[in-house]
Amino acid sequence: MKSLAAFIVTVLVMNTGAFAQYKLEYKASGSTPVHYKAHTSLETVESMMGQQAKVSVKSDQSISMTSSMDGSDIIYDITVDSSKNIALLPNGDTTRTSSPTVGQTKETRVHPDGNVISSRWLDSAFAKTQAGETKDFGNFFFRLPDKEVNTGSAWAQTKMDTVQTGGGEGSIVVTTNSNYKLVDKETVEGIPCVRITFSGQVGLKGATSYQGIDFAIKGSGTISGTALFDYMHGKVVRLTGNSDQNLTMASTGQQAVTIPMSQKTNYELRLVR
Repeated sequence: MKSLAAFIVTVLVMNTGAFAQYKLEYKASGSTPVHYKAHTSLETVESMMGQQAKVSVKSDQSISMTSSMDGSDIIYDITVDSSKNIALLPNGDTTRTSSPTVGQTKETRVHPDGNVISSRWLDSAFAKTQAGETKDFGNFFFRLPDKEVNTGSAWAQTKMDTVQTGGGEGSIVVTTNSNYKLVDKETVEGIPCVRITFSGQVGLKGATSYQGIDFAIKGSGTISGTALFDYMHGKVVRLTGNSDQNLTMASTGQQAVTIPMSQKTNYELRLVR
């Protein structure tokens, strides 16, 4: 019996994933740029007076970033190197555009646990044109646990973002409750990573103005996805996710109008080596 017990323990110990502890945190990579490809597809359906209007948008971006330590935080300079957008409009027309963010750099201050502290476009004139953004940049940063974890460990995060709308005439408060789980260890193109799954609930509430009419906005939705995180160098290697949201815009003036909307988003972020 002792030999059998010793054999079982030996097998478990050899399976490093069973007992491996990981301290997950973002780390500065220095002045050498790290490159990513990002793809987003968005479908919005709006209903009004019995009619539906659907807009589909696909976006592909090349992004580079450098990072350095500033006290206990990391400063990321994130630059959009190229961006192509294709939109399919309700009348069937297709438009192809290049995003005005190309060539622009956003400075983002992040705690090693993934908490985004602040974010700003370095070009102040350009920044004034970017209403409707949260302080996060894409999907590079998500909350990491504040202690060592192993396979099966789970943690949660609640965060609130305020999004300016209507040229600054309104705002929407976005509350996200996310749950994360470390599923296993995986090597991706020679990079040791941990696979992290996430899911959660999103709530939206706020107001905006459109063509002189004030609207109250309210909605909810879900998010889910998977991230592969390079725990040795502290960066995302791959991330895929999706969100599904339903909301209503209700006018607050004398002419009551309620506009239901649904929005589905799929996104992918991939490290380029």
